[in-house]
Amino acid sequence: MTVKIKFCLLCLLSYILSSHYLNAQQQYELKGYVYDHETNEPVPNANIIIKGTKSGTSSDAEGSFVLLAGPGKQIIRFTSVGYAEKELQIEVPADNYRILRIGMTPQKIGIESVDVFGRMYPAGRDTSINRLPVSIMPAITKIEAADIEKQGAVTLVDAVKYVPGGWTETRGRKTKQFFSVRGQKYPYPNYSIDGIWQKEFEETGYFFSALDIESIEIVRSSSALVKGLSGLTGVVDVKTKKPEREDVSLIAKYGELNNYTAKLQYGNKIEDLSFNAAATLFGTDGPPDRNGRERIANFHGNINWKINNRLNLFAGATYIHGSREFVNIIEPGAPNIANREEKYDPLSTVVTYMKAEYKGNKGSRTELQANFTHRDADHSNYNIAQESTTITGEKDWEYGFNVLHSQPLSQSNTLRFGGLYNHWEAPGGKRYYVGRSCNVHTWSGVIADEHKTGRFLFDAGFRLIGGYIVEWGGFGIEGSASGFQNVEPIENEAAPVEWQSAFGVTYLLSGSLSAHYNFSGGTIAPRKGSLTGEGVTPETEGRFQHDLGLRYKCPRNNEFSISAFHTTRTNSIDYSGSTVITDNDMVLELYENLDRQSYGIELSTKINVPSLHSSLFANGMVMKGKKESGSDMAGDNQLPKVILNSGLYYDYSGIDANLFVHYTGPYTNNRFVNPAWVAQNGDFPLGDFVSLDATAGYTFKGKFSKRIFAEVKNILDKKYYTVAGYPDVGRLFQFGIRIN
Repeated sequence: MTVKIKFCLLCLLSYILSSHYLNAQQQYELKGYVYDHETNEPVPNANIIIKGTKSGTSSDAEGSFVLLAGPGKQIIRFTSVGYAEKELQIEVPADNYRILRIGMTPQKIGIESVDVFGRMYPAGRDTSINRLPVSIMPAITKIEAADIEKQGAVTLVDAVKYVPGGWTETRGRKTKQFFSVRGQKYPYPNYSIDGIWQKEFEETGYFFSALDIESIEIVRSSSALVKGLSGLTGVVDVKTKKPEREDVSLIAKYGELNNYTAKLQYGNKIEDLSFNAAATLFGTDGPPDRNGRERIANFHGNINWKINNRLNLFAGATYIHGSREFVNIIEPGAPNIANREEKYDPLSTVVTYMKAEYKGNKGSRTELQANFTHRDADHSNYNIAQESTTITGEKDWEYGFNVLHSQPLSQSNTLRFGGLYNHWEAPGGKRYYVGRSCNVHTWSGVIADEHKTGRFLFDAGFRLIGGYIVEWGGFGIEGSASGFQNVEPIENEAAPVEWQSAFGVTYLLSGSLSAHYNFSGGTIAPRKGSLTGEGVTPETEGRFQHDLGLRYKCPRNNEFSISAFHTTRTNSIDYSGSTVITDNDMVLELYENLDRQSYGIELSTKINVPSLHSSLFANGMVMKGKKESGSDMAGDNQLPKVILNSGLYYDYSGIDANLFVHYTGPYTNNRFVNPAWVAQNGDFPLGDFVSLDATAGYTFKGKFSKRIFAEVKNILDKKYYTVAGYPDVGRLFQFGIRIN
C-alpha cells in the first residue's frame, strides 16, 4: 500500500508542477460585476462571452466574474434571462486593470413563458471551494425543489427515486431504505448538507424532510474528493432552501392509510442577511394489519450573513423527533423476524452545521466547516412467542471540522487542499451491538488540482484517510452467535489507512458538445465489527472505476449525456446472505470477500417542448455484474441489469399534470428469507416491476398563489419487492393544497 500511495502522490505532484508552466500563452484576466440597472442588485448566472471566440464564463451569486481574453480590441456580450442584451468594447491589456461594472436593464416581455438558450463554455478560473470537476458532468444529476414537489416526495430518499442508475431497496418503507447508484454499495454513498460532509447519515435520509430541500446533486461517479470521504460510491449533496426575498408557504396533503404531510415555512432576506425557518410533519398508519405507524416532525432553520465583501457566514440546524414502527415481515420471511414487533419510540436527531468562507487576494478562498449531530432513540423489541418486550437505548453523536482552501496558481490553474477531522461515539452501542461501546476518531487530507489549456481541462486529486480507535465493541459474532458477548473489543489501535485518487480530462468539441473521461480508485476498509462466516475480519477492498462520456447542451436548455462505466472490485466487501441470531434475539448479517466487476452504459436526456407547454426527462442504465465463483467469474444476479426512468411535466394556464415511470429489472437476494423456502424454491426473486406515479394540480394566481393537487402512487397497484418479505403497499391516493 505504501508504494501505491507514494506513486500516486508523486504523479499528482508532477502533474501540478508541470501544469503550472504549460500555459505560457498570452492571456489577460478581466474582472467585473454585473448588476440590475434599476435595483442595483447583483445579476447571478449572466452569460458572458467574447464575441468571435469560445471564451466565456458566467457571473456568480454576487454578480462577480473573471474572464480570460487575448490582446487587442475585444467585444464582450452580456445576456441574462429577463434582461436586455448588452455589449461592451474594450482594449486588452489597456483596460484589464479596472473592474468592469455592467448594468443590465430589465426587459418586460408580455408572454406566458421564456425560453432559455444555453451554451457550454470551458470553465474559467473557478475558485469555489466545493467545485466538482467538469470531467464527471455526465455522471451528475441535479434535482430541483419544483421536481421534488411535483414528484410528491416526502423524504430525502423519496426525492432520489428517478436518478439514473439509482437503486432503492426498501424494507417495508418504514424500516430502512438504502439508496445506491450503479449497484455500488458497502459502503453506501456519502451525504453532505449544504456542502458539509456527514459521517453517519444513511439512516437519517428517510427521516429528513424533502420539502426543506432546494436541490439535490447526486454524483454517481466517485470523484468528488473535495466534498468529503466519498467512499468511492458517490456523493449525495443536499442544498437546503435559502430565500432571496420574503417567502411564506404552506403545504398540506392527506391520503389513504392515514398518510399526511404538512409544512409551514417562512424566509426573508434583509440587506446582507437571509434566514429561513420551517416545520414539517408527516406520518402514516402503515399497511393494514402489518404495523408501520409513523409520526415524524422536522424543524429546520438556517441563516446566511454576508458580513462584508470578503467574509460570509452560514449556519443551519435540523431537529427530527417522532416514532416509527417497523413494518412486519410476511412469508416467506424468516420465522425469527416474523416473531418480532419492533419500533423506535421515541427517536430524535439533531443535525447542526456552520461554515465561514473568506475570500482572499487574487481569487483565493478559504472555508472553515464545523458540524455536530446527536441521535437518540429507544428501540423496542416485542417477542410474540414469549410475550416479552426488551427496550434498549441507542444514542450516538459526532462532531467534526473541515478546512478547505482554493488557491489559483495561474490564470488557468487552481489548487485545492484541505484537512478533515471527525469524532464519532456511541457509548452504549447501537441496534446490532447494544451494550458495546464505540469511540472512533477519523482524519483525512485531500489535495486536488484543475488546469485548463486550450480546449482541454484536466483535474486530479488524492485523499488519504486514517484514524484512531479508542474502543470498538461492535462485533457481531466470533464463529457463532453464542460468542457475541465474549468478543474482546478493539482498544487503542490505529484505524486501517484508506486512500482515494482521481484523474479526469474534458475536451470541448464545440460550444455545446464535450467529451469526458474520469478515473477513480482506492481502498475501502471493512466496517469495524464486520466478520465473515469463518469469524474473521474481511480483507480490505480495492475499488477502481472508469467513466467515459459525452454531454450535449443545446438551445432551450435541452440536454443529453451518455456515460460508459466499468468498475473493478478486488476483495469486495458485501453481505454473504447468511445471518445468525444472537442470545438477545438480534439478527446479525455476515460478510464475505469476493472479486466483483460491473460495467454498463447510462443515458440521460431532458427535452423542453414550449409549443406543447411541456418538458420531459428520460434516463436509463444497462449494467452487467460479475462475481467470483470458484476460479471463474459468474453473473451476479444480486444486481439489477436494467433501471429505467422517465417523466413528463405539463404546465399551462395554471394547469399542471405530471407522469412518472420507473422500472427496476429482476435480481435475487435471500436476505431475510426462510431457509426452508430457499431450499425448496431457489433464490428469492426481486425487482422486475414497473411503478407508475402521477400528480396533477391547478394554480390560482393572485396576491397569494394557491395550488390544489392530487397524487397517485403506484397506479398499477403492483405489490413488488425490493427486499424479501416487504412488498410495496400498492396504490395510494392523496390530495393537497399549497399556498405561497
